[in-house]
Amino acid sequence: MSLPFEDETYSVSALCEEVRDLLQQAYPEVWVAGEVNRIREHRSGHFYFELIEKGDSDQITGKLEAVAWRNDYRRIKQVLAASQQAIAEGQTIRCRGRVDFYAPFGRLQFVVREVDPVFTLGMQARRRRETLEALSKAGLLERNSSLTLPELPMKIGLVTSHESAAYHDFLSSLRESGYGFQVIFVHAAVQGRDAERELVSAIESLGRSEVDCLALIRGGGSRSDLAVFDSRAVAEAIAKVPTPVLTGLGHEIDQSIADLTSHTAFKTPTKVAEFLVERVQIAERRVIDSGRALSRASLELLRRGREALGRAERG
Repeated sequence: MSLPFEDETYSVSALCEEVRDLLQQAYPEVWVAGEVNRIREHRSGHFYFELIEKGDSDQITGKLEAVAWRNDYRRIKQVLAASQQAIAEGQTIRCRGRVDFYAPFGRLQFVVREVDPVFTLGMQARRRRETLEALSKAGLLERNSSLTLPELPMKIGLVTSHESAAYHDFLSSLRESGYGFQVIFVHAAVQGRDAERELVSAIESLGRSEVDCLALIRGGGSRSDLAVFDSRAVAEAIAKVPTPVLTGLGHEIDQSIADLTSHTAFKTPTKVAEFLVERVQIAERRVIDSGRALSRASLELLRRGREALGRAERG
């Protein structure tokens, strides 16, 4: 004998639709601030990522799947580009959108319509200020610049992304000089989720090698592209490495914190290479000049000796 159900029974799709409608009524459009994580740009032009929040121990305490549909993402990119920004992993953004429940996947997601560029710049400025204050308090801002750079820096530690334009430009400039530079290269991502960890590891690894100096380089980019070089972890690695660090990070306006903690900062990777070549040229000229001076002094001694011998013979 079957008993009738007393309570209403939803189909899966009906319940999903009701959940979606309730969410859209409760949160028609809201602003949300969070850290960008796990970026994925689909070939269709849609932009998928996570918005996360971390607690004191750096554990994730909240997470939202987020998406910016193609047309919205195109407009967001244009707005951010006007202030040399782009959405990047690890960046904290403030965005406006609506909460949606996508029934076929049973997935809650935040549909982003707008990103506030002023908020992001403000967060970057605050973090930069706090990082510089912490480094200064720890006595790390001028630690690397106090190291002595060898007059003949022939053994160079290179940190950048393998096969990047910066990598090729730097090595080409050294090769074209004709000097026998020895370059020990360690790859590191220069943007993205792995960049901070890989840069710190590469700097520390080369710091244990017997190199004359380190070159930390990358090509140009937006403020967001260069965000990892404002990282406290990267700055501390530069400050604590027992080898002079030369930076060439392709920026045109602001110096990064990595620049400020390095021994010497240059605008581009090529400028770093040119500096090293010029330093070797100066050392070479000193050797040549010393050789010429020694030769002149020797000839003068010989001349005086002959004159003295001549006088002795005549007397």
